[in-house]
Amino acid sequence: MTDPLTIPDGYHRYVWVFAVDVPADALRAFGHEDHTGKDTVQWPLGDALGLSPHPNQEFVELFDLETVRDYGFSRYLSEANGMDIGADASKLDALSGGIALVFSQALDNGQTQFAPTDPLTFIGRYARPVEMPVHDALTSKGAEGMLAQGRPPKSDARIGGMVATLVLIFLAIFVGLFVWISG
Repeated sequence: MTDPLTIPDGYHRYVWVFAVDVPADALRAFGHEDHTGKDTVQWPLGDALGLSPHPNQEFVELFDLETVRDYGFSRYLSEANGMDIGADASKLDALSGGIALVFSQALDNGQTQFAPTDPLTFIGRYARPVEMPVHDALTSKGAEGMLAQGRPPKSDARIGGMVATLVLIFLAIFVGLFVWISG
């Protein structure tokens, strides 16, 4: 099994879940991105994720789990975001405090591995299940795969086109012969 902190190649929707050990009143400041200069960005959450460059903040969620307590955090991941959480429902619902979700859409800058530092603790990586379409069996005789053998019959339009081509060739030879004789 690959390291869950590794960012896989290719497009597949993932979410990385991190517990955030900061007081609830400091959570907002921890997640705030501050553009202090033209090329300088201070973002405590981005720095703590250990990614360079920082992920796209539009696809990173940071909140206190108390805000989804009634709905349930496992339900939030599985139903609201479509993730397959497997047997982790009770583990996810037992979490408390701040939580950070980093969706794979945030990681299009060539990052390859998370390296979380304090105050983040890695909880797990979850993926959207791959849905394979189920098809009904084909029962038609036309679905058996055998084509009729032989050449198709010539249509009236095809026969007319062949006659017109022969007449044009004959006329071209006839005109060429007159030009050559008169020449």
